[in-house]
Amino acid sequence: MNGSPLTLYLLRHHRVCGPKGVFYSQMDIPLSPQGHRASLRDGARVAALVRREGRSLAAVFSSDLSRSLVLARAVSRCSNAPLFTTPALREVDFGAWTGLTWREIEERWPGGLARRFRDLAGTAPPQGESMGDVAARVRGVLDRLREEFMGRAVAVVAHGGTNRVILALLLSMELQRIFSLEQGFGCLNIVDLHPDGVAVARLINGRPWQVAGISGR
Repeated sequence: MNGSPLTLYLLRHHRVCGPKGVFYSQMDIPLSPQGHRASLRDGARVAALVRREGRSLAAVFSSDLSRSLVLARAVSRCSNAPLFTTPALREVDFGAWTGLTWREIEERWPGGLARRFRDLAGTAPPQGESMGDVAARVRGVLDRLREEFMGRAVAVVAHGGTNRVILALLLSMELQRIFSLEQGFGCLNIVDLHPDGVAVARLINGRPWQVAGISGR
């Protein structure tokens, strides 16, 4: 593994303000008041962690949905790093299932959820995306990061499903296994991407305040 890696600080947005147990998909659901406060705190904590590792952020990339942008803007501001937003980092598009509960989906499309989970990479909800579709759009972002930021540090703020796909691509995992990767609200993943293509995950589903050595929320 010759040469300096691209270090990717991959974050998920904090808790949202909306009904529980539904597929939010690409709806622009706002953060809860607690999630908003946590995003502002964690922006400073991520910046402090990067500095403690002897790095500085070259850029912050974010989904253009507001629940990710609050944290991304905080990281950008506290790191003095430029912010780039892109719909390529949005959450999985659940199409006609958007805004519905698991029960409602099963009632309207009997067996649809089971079929999707048997083939995550290839099966999409009606008018929605398969995980293979998500992989295709986020791969473009990862290719750009490798081309422009090798040897530097970059933060990416996205969503639970999107982050799982990103990690699977980086770590050469089958998309069928992405739910082996937990991605809690506000979590932090750290992955070093080396010039020879090797990716080393140093942290999966951590918390910025724990990693930065700060006690309490």
